[in-house]
Amino acid sequence: MGMCLDIEGCSFQNREKARFCAQCGIPLQGTLVQGRYEIIELTAKDRITASLQAIDRHERRPVTVRVLLPKKASAAERETFLQDADLAVLLSSRMHDTGSIHVTDFGQDGPIVFLVKSVYDAEMPVSDSRLFKTRVHSDPPQSNGELSARTLQEVAFPQTWSTTAHSAGAVAYDGKRDHPRTPIPDEFFDDEDMLTQLRPAVPKGGQVQENEVQSGRQQPSETHWQLMQQGQQEPALAPLHDNLTAANRAYEFGQYEEALREYEELLNQNEVLVEAWSGKGATLLMLGRPEEALLAIDHALSLGPNDPDLWNSRASIFHELRRFEEEMYCYDQALAHDPNFVFAWSGRGMTLAELNRPEEALAAFDRALVLDPTQSVIWQAMSDTLYVIQRYDEALIAINRALDIDANNAMLWDTKGNILRRLKAPEQALPVHEHACMLAPENATVWFDKANDLRDLRRYPEALADYDHTLTHDPTLAGAWYNRGNVLAALRMFDDALESYDHALDYDDGLISAWYNKGSLLHELGQHTEAVAAFDRALAVDAHYIAAWNNKGLSLFALGRLEEALAALDQATSFAPEEPDAWHNKAVVLEKLGRLQEAVSCQEWANSLEAKKS
Repeated sequence: MGMCLDIEGCSFQNREKARFCAQCGIPLQGTLVQGRYEIIELTAKDRITASLQAIDRHERRPVTVRVLLPKKASAAERETFLQDADLAVLLSSRMHDTGSIHVTDFGQDGPIVFLVKSVYDAEMPVSDSRLFKTRVHSDPPQSNGELSARTLQEVAFPQTWSTTAHSAGAVAYDGKRDHPRTPIPDEFFDDEDMLTQLRPAVPKGGQVQENEVQSGRQQPSETHWQLMQQGQQEPALAPLHDNLTAANRAYEFGQYEEALREYEELLNQNEVLVEAWSGKGATLLMLGRPEEALLAIDHALSLGPNDPDLWNSRASIFHELRRFEEEMYCYDQALAHDPNFVFAWSGRGMTLAELNRPEEALAAFDRALVLDPTQSVIWQAMSDTLYVIQRYDEALIAINRALDIDANNAMLWDTKGNILRRLKAPEQALPVHEHACMLAPENATVWFDKANDLRDLRRYPEALADYDHTLTHDPTLAGAWYNRGNVLAALRMFDDALESYDHALDYDDGLISAWYNKGSLLHELGQHTEAVAAFDRALAVDAHYIAAWNNKGLSLFALGRLEEALAALDQATSFAPEEPDAWHNKAVVLEKLGRLQEAVSCQEWANSLEAKKS
C-alpha cells in the first residue's frame, strides 16, 4: 500500500503499484512522471496545486514538479495552467542568470497536468516560487486538515430556570418550609459545542495561524503572467521576471517585509504592473495594514476593473475592516463579471452567516455548491449555519457530504459528533469523536468534545480523564475547566470542583454558569458568604438570571439576613412568576419574618402552580 504524500490533508492508503493517489490525485512517492521525474516528497500545497521535490532521471539533478490537483481544478484552470507553462518555458529559455528559476518542461501524465522547474546552474532546487501568478489572498495556504479550521471556546450558559420545576438552576422545596435546599450542580452541564469558525481573521503582523485554513473563501486574485509582458520590451523581461519571482518567493515564505520591498521596486520600474499591485495588496493585508492594502487593490482594479478575482480580494479586505456593506458590493461586482464564480458565492455566504442572516447565507452556499459540489469547506460552512439555526438533521446531511470529499479532516468528524450529540445521540457521537481524536491526537477541541459525550452518557470517570487530557493540550480552555468542574461535582468531589471552576474563571471571568455553579457548591458546603459573592458575580453578567436570584436568597437566608433574602426572592418571583419553587422559598422567608398571612398566600400560590404542571 502506498500512502499519499499529503499526510496532513489526505493520507489515503492506495493500492500497491498505484502511481497517483486515488483520493486527491497527487503522484505517489517513487512515481516516474512521464517516465523521467521521480517523485520524492511533497513540499507545498495550496487550493488547486501541489509542489513536489523530484529527481530528473535524465539529467540526474533535483527539480520541482508542480501539479494541478485533478479533483480541485476546473477544465478552464487546467487549460490556463498549460498555457502559462508553455509561455514560461519560452521565457525561461531567454534567461541565463545563475540562480534564476527556469521552467524546463510541462505536460500531462495520467490525471495530472504538471510543469517542471529548477534553479539555473545550481545544484539545489528552490521551493515553489509562483513563477507565473501572484496570489492576492487573505487566507493562508491550506495545510493541516486537522487544524483547518479555527474553533470557538465553549461558553456555558445554563437553560432558563423558569421553564420547568427541575430545569437547570431550580431550587426544589422539600416539604419542610424551614429547610429549603439547593441541588448539587451535577445537572448544570453545558451542552454548547465548539463550532467551526466560518471565517478566519487575517493574522496581525503577518503570522499565519494553522487553525485558520478552513474558511471556504477564495484563494484570492490570480492574474496571468502575460499581463506583465504587455508594453514591455524584450530586454526588460529578465530583470522584471527576476524581481517578480523574488517578491513572490518572499511572500510565499512569509517574509512579508521583504516581499513588500520587492513589489514596490517592481512598481518603480513599471507602475501599471497589475501583479505587483495585487501582490502588494496581499502583503499589506498579511502585515495587518488593511487600509493600505485597500489602496493597492484599488489601484490594481483601476488597471483590471473586470477581474472578478480582484473584486473578491477587495471584499476580503473590507471584511477585515468590518465594512460589510462594501464587502457585499464587491461580491456583487465579482458575480456581475462572472456569475459562476464559486468563491464569491461562498465568501458572500460566510459573511451573511456572520451577520446572522442564515437563510440568505444558505442560499449563497447552495449557489456555490451547485457550481462546484466538491468544495468540502463550503459543505462544512453550510452545516455550521444549519447547526446554528438548530436544523440538525440537515446539518448532518451537509457534514456527511463534506466527509465524502475530505474523509481525513478531523474537524469535520468533530462537527459531525457535535451534531449527533445535539440530536440526543451521544452513544453515536462518541465513536465519531474517537475517530477525530485518532486523526488529530494533539487537538484539544476533539478531546473536549469526546469528553462531553462521555459526560452525557454519565460515564464520569472517563469524562474526567478526557477533560484532563484536553487541558494538557490547551490549559487555557475555560469550557474544559468548567465542564470538568461539573463532572467533579457529579462525583461529589466538591473541593476539586471548586478549584476547577476557579481555573475556568481565571481564563473567562464572564463565564456566568461557572459563577453560578461555584455559588451553588459553596452554599451546599455551608460557605454562604462566599456563595453570595459568587451569585453577585453571575448577576453582574445577567441581572435576569432567575436561578442566581433564587440561590442568593437561600444563602442570605442561611446567613440570617432575612430582609435581603426576601428582596432576592422577590426578584426571582418577579422574573419567573410561574415558577413554584421560588414561591415556596419566598414563603419560608416570610414565615421566618413573622409575616404568616403572606407566607400562606405564597405557599398556596406555589401549590396551585404545581397542580397546573402535574
